Amino acid sequence: MREIKRCVAAAVALVIALSISPAAEADQSPAGCAGTPPTVTFGSQTIEQLETPARQGDPIVLSARITNQGDSACNLSGLTVRVRLPGRDGTPSASYRTLTSNTFLAAGYGVEGFTEVNPYVVDLDDGVFEAPLEISWHAQVHNGDQNSTVSGEGVPVKLSLTRPRTSLVVKSSPATGVSPLLATTTYALTNTSPTPTTGAAAPGLVPDGPAGLRDLIADASCGPVVYLSGDGDLGTERGPVLDPGETWRFTCTRTYLLPGTYSSQPTISGNSDVDGRPWPQPAAGTDFAQVKVLGPDLVVDKSHQGDLLAGGTGEYKLKVTNSGNQPTSGKVVVYDLLPGGLTATAISGKGWNCVLGSLSCNRSDPLASGLSFPDVTVAVRVATSPPSSVTNSAKVSGGGEMAGATGNNADDDPTTIRSPGQPQMPTSSRFTVGKPKSRNDGSVAIPVTVPGRGKLKIDDASGPDLVRKATKQTGAYGSYTLVAKVRSRLYRKLKRTGGVRTIKLKVTFKPRGGKSASKRRQARFRVR
Repeated sequence: MREIKRCVAAAVALVIALSISPAAEADQSPAGCAGTPPTVTFGSQTIEQLETPARQGDPIVLSARITNQGDSACNLSGLTVRVRLPGRDGTPSASYRTLTSNTFLAAGYGVEGFTEVNPYVVDLDDGVFEAPLEISWHAQVHNGDQNSTVSGEGVPVKLSLTRPRTSLVVKSSPATGVSPLLATTTYALTNTSPTPTTGAAAPGLVPDGPAGLRDLIADASCGPVVYLSGDGDLGTERGPVLDPGETWRFTCTRTYLLPGTYSSQPTISGNSDVDGRPWPQPAAGTDFAQVKVLGPDLVVDKSHQGDLLAGGTGEYKLKVTNSGNQPTSGKVVVYDLLPGGLTATAISGKGWNCVLGSLSCNRSDPLASGLSFPDVTVAVRVATSPPSSVTNSAKVSGGGEMAGATGNNADDDPTTIRSPGQPQMPTSSRFTVGKPKSRNDGSVAIPVTVPGRGKLKIDDASGPDLVRKATKQTGAYGSYTLVAKVRSRLYRKLKRTGGVRTIKLKVTFKPRGGKSASKRRQARFRVR
């Protein structure tokens, strides 16, 4: 209750002390005052910000403290307080910010605030490490029959700058090769922070990673990144610090299986020993290493439409696609692994050589990167007393595909079977997901084909919450496009670094009245 009373009293006092000036009338108030000038300084919010060096681009809140409590202070009207901003060269400029104008302040009071709505954003030329902020004021003093106009300047404050910088050189060897490709990536991180002309020290980079005293580098494309050499602080009480001019070296080894281009995505995990803030990430547009894994990469997609009827017939489609970066070479073979309850009656496909007995088809013409062969169609007869559901599988091999790239060579197609008199079940959850198409705005477009009405959802499959969830209602059978967007924090990072982030996405389809099914796809996000 005491605190509440104090707050109420303070609020009342502020209202009494501070208001917009009416038209100034000459008087002496309070009676007998002589007009001791007020004291105007920067407010505590500004001063506290400047106790540690700022960085280029930092917002500085401009505030003022005004004390009108001199021995013979008079009421003030028309009070105006301005801050003179520095130019890019670090000298006072002709640019001002007005913190308050035409304000009335009663004698005997002091107030703090007048915070500028838009902070001053530090913008100094490279090589400039300090600049002044100046504060001035003018007002009318009610000290007699004719008011006096007075003005003055407060104590200026100094804005000091720290410029933490690094140079990061990333190389991979070998940079290209066939799958499986064992490649080693090396990282040379140099502290290139300039030394301030004011005599202050250039900032050191203090490691802050989770994996040890010198854990400065992480790479979303390779891990773990291991420290090799370069720390000159070994054995000192100071602890590991990447000092100005010092270079630390790191390494990472990875076996790349699937064909494609893998870009290094390094980040720095550390703080400046000058201001304790996180170290800036590598500059946007930095040319980091890439590893290109060569070869074809065969994938098969198996699908059917609707439910099968006991004692009836049906058909399956098998689509073979080369998702690699080189054309296939040699024979490509696709197999249908038919489950119990189904009997194949025919298998065919344009350009394919098919054998019903082995439920396989082959061909030897090359398939270019990103293209698909014509579908293979498998006709089946359903047993009169089959299981209520079966899973039909398909597998593809050959085409010059290396052993390391065969992890995505199979596909399953769950199938519902019902009796002729049984009501049709809801739409099947079977759906197909195409290749994600990267865009330059932090999003990817993913083509999806669904069997009927339902709901599509896309999310981050790994759980770090890097992608915004998105949903889309579907109508009849057809193709739809889902758009996945990175969250704002990752967007800003990609825009700042110019890098690429590979994220595993989970695409889920829930048919109306049926059970959900999910598929996973890797997508590459960038911001240009």
